[in-house]
Amino acid sequence: MSDTDIADQFSSFDALHDSVFLIDQGGLVVAANTSALETLGLPARKLIGSPFANFFPDCDMLVPGGDGDVIEISGRRSDGSGLLLEGRSSVVYRNASRCCLLVLRDRHSRVSLEEKLVWAAFNDPATRLPNLVGFCTRVGQRVLSREFPLDGTAMVIAISLGRLGFFAGTLGEATRSRIVREAGDRLGRLEAVSEIALLDDSTLGVVVSTEGEADDLAGLVEKLRHCVEVSYSPSENAARIVPHFGISRITDPGLDPEDVVRKARFALNAAMQKAIGSTEIYEDETHREAVRNLVVEHDLRRAVSERKEEFWLAYQPKVDCQTGEISGLEALIRWNHPKRGLVGPSEFLPIADQAGIAPDLTFIMLERLVAQIKEWQAAGLKTVPVAFNIGAEDVRENRLVPFLSNLLRDAGVAPSALECELTETSIVADIRAAKKLFDELVKMGVPTAVDDFGTGYSSLVHITDLPVSVVKIDRSFVQTMETSKGSNAIVQAIVAMTKAMGAVCVAEGVETNKQLADIQMHGCDLAQGYLFDKPLTPEAVEVRLRELHSYRNQIDQDMAILV
Repeated sequence: MSDTDIADQFSSFDALHDSVFLIDQGGLVVAANTSALETLGLPARKLIGSPFANFFPDCDMLVPGGDGDVIEISGRRSDGSGLLLEGRSSVVYRNASRCCLLVLRDRHSRVSLEEKLVWAAFNDPATRLPNLVGFCTRVGQRVLSREFPLDGTAMVIAISLGRLGFFAGTLGEATRSRIVREAGDRLGRLEAVSEIALLDDSTLGVVVSTEGEADDLAGLVEKLRHCVEVSYSPSENAARIVPHFGISRITDPGLDPEDVVRKARFALNAAMQKAIGSTEIYEDETHREAVRNLVVEHDLRRAVSERKEEFWLAYQPKVDCQTGEISGLEALIRWNHPKRGLVGPSEFLPIADQAGIAPDLTFIMLERLVAQIKEWQAAGLKTVPVAFNIGAEDVRENRLVPFLSNLLRDAGVAPSALECELTETSIVADIRAAKKLFDELVKMGVPTAVDDFGTGYSSLVHITDLPVSVVKIDRSFVQTMETSKGSNAIVQAIVAMTKAMGAVCVAEGVETNKQLADIQMHGCDLAQGYLFDKPLTPEAVEVRLRELHSYRNQIDQDMAILV
């Protein structure tokens, strides 16, 4: 913009929110943008040509000031209210005359904006509750002022609001915010609650105090539950928020507030792994176990991606209850850690499930299993179906069938050489997906089995609707038949149901002669357990497969018991 047309083209400054004034050497207002007129509350005809000092009396030094000076001036609006503006003064020329260009903004507005930014850093704008930073800051201040007793009666409780993410995803963020605000209001009316915050989108944090008795804590948790465990009805469909609770006691005068909140959230995560609505109190040993699990998960991921040779298969025989012959095998994955040695399946398989690694282990197991079957067949050994276990994640991922189909085709192994086992609990978790998978496997020619039957609390209709060839009775029933009439009756009922379906019944966990005699009496087809063999190496399996009646001696002893 040239020095001769700056006033004529002053309308270009109207796009700015700042107030812009052009003042000549005599102190008269030559031009002003729209924001400047609104700031003073004047029309252009009353401002242009008037002395700038009429509105800002302390402006005498503006025009002689240096180019780019930072200034702060006070004045009054047309209604008499005060103004405090800040900005910069620049020297410009208009028709060779020196003028002052002022770009100003309301200092009160800036201060207000800064206050809003500071508030937003410590609070959640949608719910008006303190956020994680604000909560930790407030707890830290109270610790420093020694407001908390250190006997464990003061504590931080993290509360998960269950399916709150469902509301945000289906009914909108406004619904989520309203539910959180209402829960916060109800919590705030509890006498024991002194701080409330929103730690993340679906987790509230509170500071509470009790008298130290277990009943007091249990009663307080129930009050907290009542505040947040509400039903919300979008249209006619009721949805219920069922909370979990994680508790961390305040016992250290030098505690880091972020640490006590972290412990409460850690306990909350542990509670969420249990039954719906569970409560968990932070314990150091629980945390150490979680850290150990993280180490196991790290090593497990590395083994899956880089050192698959650490995994190997053991095989447990399934024995014909009448002849003692091996009628099948179950492949069981094992992990030989390079430093820790053999890691038990009970230690790494649950972690693999939680970490989403289980499907990778399934594929590793199938590769080893198919290769081993091919090797046994090439050696001319007796062929029996070998079962492999899959989990709920394998059902959901829909990768198993194409992977297995390609693997069998490339190896030249018949699908009937395998048997796919899925636990009853995994079936009930998603019955439709399980049926779809079983249908595809049966169509391919792979027999299917229900593992751990009796533990999933499922209707028999669920199982009878599946294309199942084998039903395996859970070991907990087999091993308590001698002491529990209920277990004995359950085993008898499962055997009868299985035979009515035309399927094969297998008893798991058979360890004593009496247990074998009882399942024989009920008419069970096969038995599996330590009475016959622990899981065997491939070499030991080869020896067993070459024998005609591998376990005839055990069967004869049990037949004698029956007689």
